[in-house]
Amino acid sequence: MKNRFVLLLTSWILLCFTINVKAQKRVADSLMQVLQNNQISTHQRAMTMARLSDALSFDNLPKSFTINHQAIIYALQHKDNAAASYSYGYRATLYLAAQKTDSAKLAVDSALFLAKNVTPFFKGIAWYRRGVEQNIDNHPEEALNSWQKALSYLDDVNGGLYKSSIYYLLYGIYAEREDTDKATNYAKLSLSQAEKSNDPGMLTAAWQINGSNFLQRFEVKKDTLLLDSAVHCFQQSVQVFKARKDWIKNQSIVTLSALNLADIYMDYFPPWYKDSILNNVNLALNISTTYNNKTMQANCYDIISKLSKRGGNMDAAANALLKEKNIVDAINPTNYYLSMNLYQSLAKLEEQKGDDKKALSYYKQYLNFYHKEFDEQQYQTIQRLEAKYQNEKKDKALKLLEQRNQFQKKQTYLYIGIAIVAVLGLLFLFLAYHFRLRYSLQREKLKDEEAARLIAEQKLMQSQKEQLQKELLAGALQVEHKNEILLNLKDKLLKEGGLQSSKQLEKIINEEIRVDEDFENITEFENIHPDFFIRLQKKAEQKLTSLDLKYCAYLYMKLSPKQIAALLHVESKSVRMTKYRLKQKLGLGKEDDLDAFITSVN
Repeated sequence: MKNRFVLLLTSWILLCFTINVKAQKRVADSLMQVLQNNQISTHQRAMTMARLSDALSFDNLPKSFTINHQAIIYALQHKDNAAASYSYGYRATLYLAAQKTDSAKLAVDSALFLAKNVTPFFKGIAWYRRGVEQNIDNHPEEALNSWQKALSYLDDVNGGLYKSSIYYLLYGIYAEREDTDKATNYAKLSLSQAEKSNDPGMLTAAWQINGSNFLQRFEVKKDTLLLDSAVHCFQQSVQVFKARKDWIKNQSIVTLSALNLADIYMDYFPPWYKDSILNNVNLALNISTTYNNKTMQANCYDIISKLSKRGGNMDAAANALLKEKNIVDAINPTNYYLSMNLYQSLAKLEEQKGDDKKALSYYKQYLNFYHKEFDEQQYQTIQRLEAKYQNEKKDKALKLLEQRNQFQKKQTYLYIGIAIVAVLGLLFLFLAYHFRLRYSLQREKLKDEEAARLIAEQKLMQSQKEQLQKELLAGALQVEHKNEILLNLKDKLLKEGGLQSSKQLEKIINEEIRVDEDFENITEFENIHPDFFIRLQKKAEQKLTSLDLKYCAYLYMKLSPKQIAALLHVESKSVRMTKYRLKQKLGLGKEDDLDAFITSVN
């Protein structure tokens, strides 16, 4: 966009001297007053001396080097690496002003070395200086990396001015590569950070690159809204400059905005914008003359010539072109683009004036510079394409590396997950084995206890059975012996006694025989129901006596209390008392039926 005066390399160099927020003289005076205060800290004194060296760089470069050297020595003596790094950064700027790029590189090396163990803010400044030095030395890719590092250290509060400057420079690189999206993004970021810093010089520059960005997009898309936005941005840049120019150290930064605004008024606005065109051209011409910027002066006279020619004043147009010619011829190295446009304008003007000889001479020079400019443009295009190719190649490599890193991370997470699952699985298996082992041991223990209990019960039952067999045998012998006696007695009485005595004795004998039959029934019951007494004893917790067991057996056989009393030769009242006692031993309540309970036991 040379026709719109977007001279990015010039802008980058100019920006190196627009970091401070005060105009040169005013800043220098205020900094000297600070140094006269004996109460300031050693860190503040070293930092102030570094700023003073930068403030004096335009008027007295040797003195700036001297003060900067003093600042470095003072900071190192007080072991203030932050201030020393800061001072070396300004020293690099002074070397760039003196066109000593090798010395500037060494100064930045020192700044970075001293910034290793200081706060991120000073690290960010050191990397910012490295990027500027690399960019001016025509190593834009290295500069991009340095500025990205600087941005990672700088914050919006203290580092807003430096961040705005970095975004400004990033815009320049991507605008030259015609990467519109990135250029637009960095232009916006530069303006945003400039507004946070409230630095008038940076605001002027940030508005300018946003205007240039809108203008470039307008020339591609022909959208008038983009043109209006460009005009607005350039106007804002000029307004900020006019309102706060006394606080802008290098006022050359406004010339781009003023010339672009004048050129837009020339090409896209009605003729009555002549005054606005002249105002902006004169502003740019005065400043570029003050700072001896020949390129800007030539562009100013080119616009004046076009304006005079459009108004029909050929002499004024020719006069402006001749002034431009004197300036362009003095530019070293030759600016082929300016020379080409200049001699083309001179050829057309002389042709209109009727001087074909001069017109032909100018036209030949125009063709000469045209070919040189074409070759240069071709070379620059090749370089730009090569840089774009390398940048895309680098981006692809970075994306591939990032994808590989992400894959490795996912792979690592997968391995960690598998390891966790494996550990959990082993833990589960261990717990399951431990549980099964405990369960098996408990089951074996229960089996052993159950077997022991069964053996004990069998032994008890066998013992009870043997005891009952003994009792039954003794009872049977007793009954047999008693029966023999009774039968002998019966026979004797029948032979010797009376009839009534015989009947009474016969009655007694019959009752005894019936008792024996009942006893035989009981014996049969015990043989048929061997578990009956065991269950009763278990229910009564082994509290039942042999007599109690007999009562229970009689009750199970549904004998009446009278029958039980006769069998046991007791009174019926005694049977009732025994039943009451049995209910207590068996744990039955008052309302529970003993007969029904005993019947249900077996």
